[in-house]
Amino acid sequence: MKIAKFFAGIFAALGTVLMVGAIGISLMSLDAPARVGEVPEAVTDLSQALMDAVSGGDFASAGALMYGQPDLGAGQGSADPVETMLWEAFTDSIRYEFTGSCYVTETGFARDASITTLDITAAADAIAEQARALLTQRVETAQEMEELYDEENNFREELIQEVLLEGARQALRENGQTVTTQVTLHFLYRDGQWWALPDQALLKAISGGVA
Repeated sequence: MKIAKFFAGIFAALGTVLMVGAIGISLMSLDAPARVGEVPEAVTDLSQALMDAVSGGDFASAGALMYGQPDLGAGQGSADPVETMLWEAFTDSIRYEFTGSCYVTETGFARDASITTLDITAAADAIAEQARALLTQRVETAQEMEELYDEENNFREELIQEVLLEGARQALRENGQTVTTQVTLHFLYRDGQWWALPDQALLKAISGGVA
């Protein structure tokens, strides 16, 4: 399986958000309205909309709310059924909770939250372990060599796919290990509107934590 490579591709796309964000913060003072102690309602609404999109697995909408409007959908179109199954389990697992209200920072406003997702590394390990067990079982119960091997004495490709798919189904059903990450959203006023600048922790969390 190429699960690590699959999620690494997503993470690579998110890396541009950090670069754009750094530039955005340095430019924040150019056209930002005067900061006051009271947080604008638009900032609070933006934080809610961003995290709702993230928890719903709607990364296209989430990216549209971020400064630079990055494409966060990289990797979602995988043709590999195991990768697709794992990706769907991952996005379905995303949950968040704000740990406070928006607050004033030196550069604008921010809001802290915790985000919980399926532990991709643990899930991938569980899938591999389950697939190995299923393959061993198939070998032990096979009546004919042709059930297992192709003409070059390698395991048949369809057999490998079968045990991987069944291993993924069983592992994802039985393994619900999650990880929780503390994240901070920053908010930038540019071009007449507010944009979100999520921190690296959030971007890594929503890419499965695979760098």
